[in-house]
Amino acid sequence: MVKRRTVLKAGLALGGLGFVRAQGGFTLTLVHTNDTHAHLEPMELTLSDKKVRVGGVAQRVAFFDRLRAGRRNLLFLDAGDVFQGTLYFNQYRGLADRYFMHRMLYRVMALGNHEFDLGPGPLADFLKGARFKVVSANVDVSAEPRLQGLFAPYAIVQVGGERVGVIGLTTPDTKEIANPGPTVAFLDPYESAQKAVYELLAKGVNKIVVLSHLGYGEDLKLARRLVGAQVIVGGHSHTLLGSFPHKELSPAGPYPTVVKNPEGKDVLVVQAWEWGKVVGLLEVTFAPTGELLAYKGEALLMTPEVAPEDFFAKEALLAYAQPVMALMGQVIAEAKVDLVGERAIVRKRESNLGNLIADGMVWKTKGAGVQIALQNGGGIRASIPKGPITVGKVYEVLPFGNTLVVMDLKGKEILAALENGVSQWEQGAGRFLQVSGLRYAFDLARPAGSRVVRVEVRTEKGFAPLDLEATYRVVVNNFIANGGDGFTVLKEAQGYRVDTGFSDAESFMDYLKELKVVEAQVEGRIEVLNEPKGEKPAYWAYRVPGLVGV
Repeated sequence: MVKRRTVLKAGLALGGLGFVRAQGGFTLTLVHTNDTHAHLEPMELTLSDKKVRVGGVAQRVAFFDRLRAGRRNLLFLDAGDVFQGTLYFNQYRGLADRYFMHRMLYRVMALGNHEFDLGPGPLADFLKGARFKVVSANVDVSAEPRLQGLFAPYAIVQVGGERVGVIGLTTPDTKEIANPGPTVAFLDPYESAQKAVYELLAKGVNKIVVLSHLGYGEDLKLARRLVGAQVIVGGHSHTLLGSFPHKELSPAGPYPTVVKNPEGKDVLVVQAWEWGKVVGLLEVTFAPTGELLAYKGEALLMTPEVAPEDFFAKEALLAYAQPVMALMGQVIAEAKVDLVGERAIVRKRESNLGNLIADGMVWKTKGAGVQIALQNGGGIRASIPKGPITVGKVYEVLPFGNTLVVMDLKGKEILAALENGVSQWEQGAGRFLQVSGLRYAFDLARPAGSRVVRVEVRTEKGFAPLDLEATYRVVVNNFIANGGDGFTVLKEAQGYRVDTGFSDAESFMDYLKELKVVEAQVEGRIEVLNEPKGEKPAYWAYRVPGLVGV
């Protein structure tokens, strides 16, 4: 076997994606994306203090075509969460994305949690027309006839005359953070993956890739336990890996990240950030026995010099854009400041956009005597740049079609909800709560479940400590009211409860129309104590550029 040190040394000496070819090995290039979330349009990032247009399906079509023209043995993969995120999803429920995935010749896709957002029916519609394989080994639909036969635990695909096994995994949290319904079950990912590996080996397939929608941290844990698969292509945590010259980017680790499995063999873990802003390219050489001989990889930022946009794909996108253009362009208010909805902010600390959304929830339900709003950070999906606020932008921020639920909660139930919100702070979980009508502090030096050290409720006379036995009227979205994101305390609360039927996005738009001009600030509603050094993210400003064809 080629020594790992030799492989790495040779790999580092190559500037591009040149590769060490091991004797007698089969070299496969994995081209992968994840968490594209209906971002068919390009977007702008600030890179080295300059605004740069990145991504978009028209560019990815051209780039994939270029790869096919210059390389052999390519396997195009997506690690899930194609659904949800822009008005293209609201309009087409994934079918526009599927069209472009067909054009790009994706071979295998994993089921992500957001694929279940609309329930089994719309997911079945997406799967029935898919010309690529869809996989998840730990999703059990034996009690859901609409999804039976539409995906498999794994796929066996032919690449360059070799059989490659691709095993899918879906985060078990889907039960809490999406809407799969009672007929879909989620099994243990490790046990499901190991079982699938053994089945593939029994069929003579020894070149195995795990296509995972578990998150980077969970993939690293899986890599240390799993035997028989030495490559994990991941998603779910929107993790940027690799090395970049831009100060605005903060990769979480190298690409690939290498860990040892129980047999002492290298396992390669990769992920490609989010929204098609990055494409992962991982070249691996397998021995005839399935052993990993050599590897070289790069997460490629999809800046303009990578490839021009494909003309025909751009024209097709324009056709898809027509039905949503007028709606996207309607201006409803003016933002005097950037309203920050970046994932790294809204899931870990106070955000001015989180404040604004929560304030709007209280405003919309003030007739019901609401005092407090709780909004899960995972429900906030985009920022709003300084300038005109459009209908389309609001639906990107709040894309899930949730409704507002008014309920009475004891002070101790509010405290339990806040504890749940900060219980997975280190993982950047979506359960983190943005708030209105109260302020709270939590201490990361304390264990999950006892981190919240101060809660104060706004009263007519100022802020007063939360009374654990008093009853407060609270507004939340129906997702967390029904126990999503681990909010069992809200689901089981016995007090007054009514689903208003008010859409969260439409309610927020009503509030913005009322304000007309928005200057939301961070006000000290949430205080983070004993935060690890280096945790505070560098915030890079970004905005969605003009519409296609406009």
